[in-house]
Amino acid sequence: MAILTLYPFTTAEATYNTPGGLERLLRLDFNNINDRGISLLNAIKKGTFPEIVEASIADRRIWFDGYITSILQRDVRQISELEKISLLPHLLSVLATRTGGLMNDSDIAREVGLNAVTGKSYRQILKLMFLTLDVKPWHRNVGKRLVKAAKGYLVDTNLICHLLDYDIDEIALTKPGLFGNLVENFVATELLKQLSNSDIKAELYHFRTSDGKEVDFVLERPDGSVLAIEVKKAETVDMDDFKGIKVFQELAGKDFIGGVVLYSGKDVAPFGNNLWAVPFSVLW
Repeated sequence: MAILTLYPFTTAEATYNTPGGLERLLRLDFNNINDRGISLLNAIKKGTFPEIVEASIADRRIWFDGYITSILQRDVRQISELEKISLLPHLLSVLATRTGGLMNDSDIAREVGLNAVTGKSYRQILKLMFLTLDVKPWHRNVGKRLVKAAKGYLVDTNLICHLLDYDIDEIALTKPGLFGNLVENFVATELLKQLSNSDIKAELYHFRTSDGKEVDFVLERPDGSVLAIEVKKAETVDMDDFKGIKVFQELAGKDFIGGVVLYSGKDVAPFGNNLWAVPFSVLW
């Protein structure tokens, strides 16, 4: 018997390519990256559930409504009897507004109208239903104080847009900060999905110090080697974008294999020994 976790499509799968971006990142192999004519915006739209990859906006809305209703009203009852099951959709929407943020269960529960213990257990149920995911904090016995809270994401970036009634095309043009949050969620899910459907053994983490130095994602292999990945929506990169990676590099020491800033530009650019700016299209 084999148990497989089937996440939504990666962008590569949805566009008839073999997902190999994760392997290239870990090898620091950035030769001949080709965006295949797919923009970042379209990559986000394509990396979704198989049933709606080619669907219109209206059909996606109908499908998401049915999907959420089916899971939160029917499937949840098979694993738990919840006294306040009607609050799950609200909790999911609250988590959508906090994508990429540190998870504070007390704050989240207060916003939804639950106590902290119940709120945390309800959030665990949403993870069991494969609607949300947590990226755990990376830490070792090092001298620097590190944040120990997980970062929260939704398993599908288009689901965020549905829950919060976002027009992703409009947001990409007029709200760069908000679009940046969606891009980070997209990268989190792409990394998770490619870890799930490949033979690569690695764990996904984030890194943040108590004084605010951070790296969006860290991939750690069983041998302890680590790759740092920062997400930047902009089309240019400078050395400042590697500040968090540099702090992480010092703490990881000889286990540090490289640092990558994923960005919206077209070119691969070196920024030091095993430090690279790499287009998002490496993912697909």
